[in-house]
Amino acid sequence: MQLTSIKIKDFRCIEDLHISVNGNAVIIGENNAGKSAVLDAIKIALGRKWGRQGNTGFNEYDFRLGALDEHGQPTPIQVSLGFSEKKPNEWSENISAALLEIKKVHPVTEISSIEMRVKCEFQSITKSVDPEWQFLNPEGKPYSGRGARNQNLSEFFRYVPCFSMAAMRDASVEFGGKSRFWGSLLKSINIPADKTAELESGFASLNDELLKADPKLENIKNTLRSIQKVIAIGAVGNVDVRAVPINLWDIISRSELLIQGKDTDPWLPIYRHGNGVQSLAVIFLFRAYVDNILADSYTADSTPILTLEEPEAHLHPQACRALWDAISTLPGQKIITTHSPYFVQNVPLKDLIILRRGDNGPTGHRIEQEFSAEIPESDALSRVVAKYPDILNYDAIFKTLTCKGYLDTGIYRELLRCFTENGANETHLKLKHLKGQSIRYISDSDISKLESWAKRIRGEIFFARKWILCEGQAEYAVLGAIAEKLGKPLDSYGIAVIDYQNNGSPGAFASLARSLGFEWAMICDGDDGGDSHIAQLRNRNFEEAEISQRLVQLPRGLDLEKLIASSPLRPFMLAAAHELDDSIQDDDALLLPFAEEHKEELAVRLSRQIRINAPSESIPVEFRQLFINLGELNE
Repeated sequence: MQLTSIKIKDFRCIEDLHISVNGNAVIIGENNAGKSAVLDAIKIALGRKWGRQGNTGFNEYDFRLGALDEHGQPTPIQVSLGFSEKKPNEWSENISAALLEIKKVHPVTEISSIEMRVKCEFQSITKSVDPEWQFLNPEGKPYSGRGARNQNLSEFFRYVPCFSMAAMRDASVEFGGKSRFWGSLLKSINIPADKTAELESGFASLNDELLKADPKLENIKNTLRSIQKVIAIGAVGNVDVRAVPINLWDIISRSELLIQGKDTDPWLPIYRHGNGVQSLAVIFLFRAYVDNILADSYTADSTPILTLEEPEAHLHPQACRALWDAISTLPGQKIITTHSPYFVQNVPLKDLIILRRGDNGPTGHRIEQEFSAEIPESDALSRVVAKYPDILNYDAIFKTLTCKGYLDTGIYRELLRCFTENGANETHLKLKHLKGQSIRYISDSDISKLESWAKRIRGEIFFARKWILCEGQAEYAVLGAIAEKLGKPLDSYGIAVIDYQNNGSPGAFASLARSLGFEWAMICDGDDGGDSHIAQLRNRNFEEAEISQRLVQLPRGLDLEKLIASSPLRPFMLAAAHELDDSIQDDDALLLPFAEEHKEELAVRLSRQIRINAPSESIPVEFRQLFINLGELNE
């Protein structure tokens, strides 16, 4: 069983958040965007603390600040987790039989699903929290009767055990005898009785040998026997010194992990290594636990869910990049938060979830390729759906129309004509919303290209607030200096510059920005190449009004170098050229060919000249307009 949807309401900073999950999920976002809140909501909902008085997982600080109901009480917390098959009969017979009373089966697709919800209210009189775990029926209402019994919760938790690892992973604790993973692994060791007796006899003999090795040890033991003279007769029998534990479990419980670096390095306990090695060791300890004793503790059909916070903690960049491959092969389903652009570089784009904090709390953004709306059934609608089976699907049970791709204007108008009777306005509004949602579609082809193109810059751009798309490395270098002169330094304002000629195409990146909800603007040359880049936007269903709002195309015939040479920045361009060749004259016939030949090298020097010497009023209007389009400057 895998988690497929997360719905959270009024929990900490979250007002109303719905995230769909398709396998593993890597959640990124700025600080206070709600990443830890999502992980904690999952941990609490699956934390097996239901029914334990005073230990529910929730506390009074989990209620969203300022969210009150009509009685002035804190609005209840709701966390709903959905689990669904991807195809019929994917779940084992054991799961289906054990969870029959809470399982929903779609009558047409025959796909099984389960939705569990925990609702928590704050009791103002007792200052306590009162949670209730429920399973929801196909109408979204709690089951009553047998389906609501506590044993269903107990049985359910056996199949979806949840484990969590915080950002601060202390190996000295995690590899202790009482820890959840290491301690359980040690306790699972089962040595036959005859072998145990043989080992313990050997330990006793070794202890005797050690005591005989130095007479002082025997003298110490004899002195300590004086305890008998003080304690009442019968309270103390004899006294011994144990240099080596004789009981087998005493030895096993003291087992520790030792790691050697290079062949010539000493073997050191894990807690004597650096924080990076300790953090990695704890992550792989989870794998050892799952591989060896999960089935014994739960069932063979259990699918563990691991919530993992900042797995990259204390690792150097190359290790961060390699870490995804190691984590993705861990057993079960992983829900991960990270602040590392290096870690994100190798995460599949479809596994990324971006959280943004808005006026109404965090919102989630991910690449979606299907979009749905509740639409009433009709014969006309059935005919249109049958006409376009590759893009449209209608679920008559749940009255849901699904669009698998971009809903173009022609099909959209056919759908509108299916509803012409009185009262059709509401349906038309839903179809309009569906068309608006489908504009976020990004094709598998573009996703595949971006997976290979964007390795170098992928991590950086997903942690930014806004994107600037430009043609090449020269623009990339100069834009950083331009931004500083305009009072908008890129890093301080969370702006990433994407030189799409070196990393992909403007159309693919613009589609990705739209799909993931990034604000973006683009600048291109005033030539045929710039025209072709604009055409890519049109081919991806960007409307002319949006293109006009986001795009700055240089005047006809101008590229970056020609624009700067014709602007007040010309003296600084000439000074940069003199750094490379002091014979260059202030003549377009010499300066422009030189600039073209030394494009990137000149741009680096020009950016330094702009930062040090150029006044802000010398910045060409085209660059100012770019930052206006990005929403960083006023008209």
